[in-house]
Amino acid sequence: MDMGYKTWTVVLILFSISLVPLTSADLSTENQTLNLVCSNNDCLLSPDSVGDLKLSQEERNANLAQPVTVTLEFPMRPDQQSVSLLPDVMESLTLDFRIVEDGTGITRPDLHIDLILGPSSNAWTIPAPSVGTQVPYVLENEALDLSSGRILSPSDQVLLRISFDINQPVTWELYLAGNSNIILPIEWSIDADTANRDEPTSLTEPRPISIIGSTTYGGLMDADVDCFEFDVDEQLSTITVSISWDPTPAEVEQAHSIPEFWNAQGQSENEPEVRTRYEGEVVVNEYRWFEPQSGEHTLCWTGKDQHYQTYSFIGSQKLLGIGSTSPEEFTGEATWDSGNSQVGQIQQSASTSGAGVLTMAAASIAIIVALVGYVTPLSSPWLPRFLLPMSIILLLVGGIISPAVSISNESPNPGEMTFDELLEQRVDRVYQGVINDDEGNFGPQWYGGFLGISSGEQLKLMLNIEAAHPLGDGRWQIEAAELKEVDLDRLVFAKLNDGRLSEDNEIRFILRAGRLLALDLLLLEALLIVDEQPRGDVLHIDWDMTSDSGLGSVSSPAWVSRPDSVSAEDWNQVKSAVKPELLSVSFCDCGIDAMELSIRPNTVYANDLITPGGIESSNGLIQHDFWVALLGFMILISAGIVEKERRAKGMELANQILKN
Repeated sequence: MDMGYKTWTVVLILFSISLVPLTSADLSTENQTLNLVCSNNDCLLSPDSVGDLKLSQEERNANLAQPVTVTLEFPMRPDQQSVSLLPDVMESLTLDFRIVEDGTGITRPDLHIDLILGPSSNAWTIPAPSVGTQVPYVLENEALDLSSGRILSPSDQVLLRISFDINQPVTWELYLAGNSNIILPIEWSIDADTANRDEPTSLTEPRPISIIGSTTYGGLMDADVDCFEFDVDEQLSTITVSISWDPTPAEVEQAHSIPEFWNAQGQSENEPEVRTRYEGEVVVNEYRWFEPQSGEHTLCWTGKDQHYQTYSFIGSQKLLGIGSTSPEEFTGEATWDSGNSQVGQIQQSASTSGAGVLTMAAASIAIIVALVGYVTPLSSPWLPRFLLPMSIILLLVGGIISPAVSISNESPNPGEMTFDELLEQRVDRVYQGVINDDEGNFGPQWYGGFLGISSGEQLKLMLNIEAAHPLGDGRWQIEAAELKEVDLDRLVFAKLNDGRLSEDNEIRFILRAGRLLALDLLLLEALLIVDEQPRGDVLHIDWDMTSDSGLGSVSSPAWVSRPDSVSAEDWNQVKSAVKPELLSVSFCDCGIDAMELSIRPNTVYANDLITPGGIESSNGLIQHDFWVALLGFMILISAGIVEKERRAKGMELANQILKN
């Protein structure tokens, strides 16, 4: 064997875990930190900081010609139990590695890291930190390779491998018991065995239940088949099953397909009428079968590989000849009416009152009259020196220049969108997210931004002011004309005319778009607060958006961006105040293209709302320009009265002189 470049490999693998405390190492939303721990050279990854304080070894035979390669392996034990969704980024990897003979860290080697997380395999090289002190090796916010999948399944391998080369006689140390660890911000996880509490449920062993008026809980784990057995009464008009699917990321969400429903003879009932809606973050499917046969029936849902979701369902029934056989109270109306976030005093509504075109016309005539005074012989030298120029200045500034500025401000600024354009863009972004399965640049952080504007983008919007309402604390809430009777139904179904979505994705798009539109309009209405009563008829919004934690689940968030002029604390205050008690968006597959919006708003008070920056009305050059122009008119009229009285006195004096 050629020994010119000899490599010694030291592999430390845990074959027996009897010397290390048995804990659940499970990577989940509850356990996001794995510590490197060892006991008597048996090493593993554990959520607990236990075992030896450090791992150490002398490498006395190492030299430049024959370096020693050391490999350390830390498998996670016990095995993974939960189903977890791996994050896009590893928050941190900290390794407190030192060379005993080198206090300044000059000879510390590069560390080669392999991290296996089920289907995800990652490799990094961490160079030795800067010379000076032996600070830990740290990787922060490193992207994980999820190209082979991001689902960490039970019994999947989780392994950290560290290797490094020693080329001189030294003693190396790896500090453990909390000094070296991995932090992975797991976004979602579920204990599939615990969640699958509906077992035994299968085609051969359906679970007996009482469905009418009783809630049954279950979990559709992986390609599981959940079957339930119950009796159907005689003379039924309809039997309805409402299943609520718990919030789950899109990557692992079940398909929500129509369940199988057959009688004791194995004959399937007719296709049900389907109605789907959102209730907060929960998706509710309602299946209605008409005139089912009586007797024992079996209801089955079939899952998909690598998909996991818990649910609950309840049944209801109607006897023949009683009530309607169409979906109950489904109107197909989804029109947004303003006022859900209104806290202003409606009874004290004030319209805009700025100087306008009529004021400009009157001021122009008055200025011409004042100028005529300079070519007309006047009886008083004070008129052309003081009163007339003062009147002209006030009329010019308050009656012409300031209103002209106000009128010019009522035209769109460069880059401003109309409200219709903003809503169309908002719906299109939801549509693109569904088409692209919420992946890449089309994920929830893109379409889930406030009004569909994601972090780093700018929102420039022009709104027309319908009225302004005092809040009682000196501020005013704007009632925008565009927010009255917004036809959400038309916006959503017009987009479906593109015809690029499957039937399942169409329902997904309808419910998501309706929910996000309603939430955005609710919050926008609450943000239209200004410190002073507007005088112009137009409102200009200019916001640079930044990221925010938002509202809702990881897979279906809302309000994940906010204006950078609003602090995170103020934004959370407004979100908490405005978040509705219940928001229900429903779609009925019953022969009509329509959805239904129901909202139960929260109780919002004036002190819950803030005055955000970046909102300006189309005001003039100066405040109270109408009153300034009016003062100019008064001075001009006063000058006319003075001149008239002086002329009258002059004529009276002349007549007396002529008589004498």
